[in-house]
Amino acid sequence: MTRNKKVKIDYQRKANLIAKYEVYKAEHKKLPVSEEEYQDLKDELLILESRYPSIKKMAENLILRGTLNYDDGRVYSGAIKSALEQMPHGHGYMRLNNKELNWSYIGDFKDGVFDGEGEFISDGCYSYVGEWKESHFNGKGVYVDQRSNETYDGDFVKNKKHGYGIFHWDFLKYEGEFKNDEKNGKGIMTILKDSEGFEKGTVYVGSFKNGFLNGQCTITYPDGEISKGKWVKGKFIDK
Repeated sequence: MTRNKKVKIDYQRKANLIAKYEVYKAEHKKLPVSEEEYQDLKDELLILESRYPSIKKMAENLILRGTLNYDDGRVYSGAIKSALEQMPHGHGYMRLNNKELNWSYIGDFKDGVFDGEGEFISDGCYSYVGEWKESHFNGKGVYVDQRSNETYDGDFVKNKKHGYGIFHWDFLKYEGEFKNDEKNGKGIMTILKDSEGFEKGTVYVGSFKNGFLNGQCTITYPDGEISKGKWVKGKFIDK
């Protein structure tokens, strides 16, 4: 092992120890070792930094990890921001399991909230895998609701379907544009099973507004027949 590598390993070991001591002190209001031992370790670290200035970057990139318990029953395990600011920050795992709620999240955190890439599962309710911002679905993601049997794979903005996506629900599939959680813009709606007023295999291609067909639309029926017409707020007006 080269001398340079030995120095880096020694520095990293000491930096990790100091970080653990400081995390412990923040939680228990005291050090796990004597003040003298703690100070000696810090002095050794400073000596190494003075001899090898570039080595300080290793401490700056050090990821602190810990376990946090919250009053509402949540438990977190993973990266934390700092010894003083003990909040989820980086990659980690959070869960809540009580009589009313049972959910878990694994992924990225920023300043204590879901932020980045992550997977959220609420047993018996819904799941979401994708991008987050400030604990909201934000960006690309896949949402599955077990209660309503609906699935959405596409763009989100602040928890709402917004942008382009593919939506499945009960008897229909919609692929196209969304705005504020509703079908808005150009899209294709396919009927997946017979329902009142709809025949399985029928395809609607046209414009939508606030969830309804609105404007010119081309309809292709299962037997190949094609029809064109105008719709207003989901109601057929004329050809």
